[in-house]
Amino acid sequence: MERSADWLRQAERDLEAAENSAAGGYHEWAAFGAQQSAEKAVKALVESLHGAARGHSITGILRQCGVHVPDAALEAARELDQVYVTARYPNGFASGAPADYFSERTSQRLLANARSILEFCRSAIH
Repeated sequence: MERSADWLRQAERDLEAAENSAAGGYHEWAAFGAQQSAEKAVKALVESLHGAARGHSITGILRQCGVHVPDAALEAARELDQVYVTARYPNGFASGAPADYFSERTSQRLLANARSILEFCRSAIH
């Protein structure tokens, strides 16, 4: 059963939750939510192409999806891939908690990256 609409809808909700986290000052959760939104959007794209994607690398999934991906989307994916672990776990950095490393500026940039990937995937799904 093809479920790209379900993946895309959850990607949209994850982005909304990430925006709410950023508004509340939880920038590490905004970063992780942005990553999750983009990951689910690219999995929606793969699903729409009758494929399957495993793993969490947005960049890797985009490179293997079989459609032309603009350089800007790949760059956004690379940046989001960097926060999959570091936004959640205290051992993602040499010291400190994730909250010490993510700022409003960082979360806004990552949210913009997630929005651009979501829009790309939405436009590529037929």
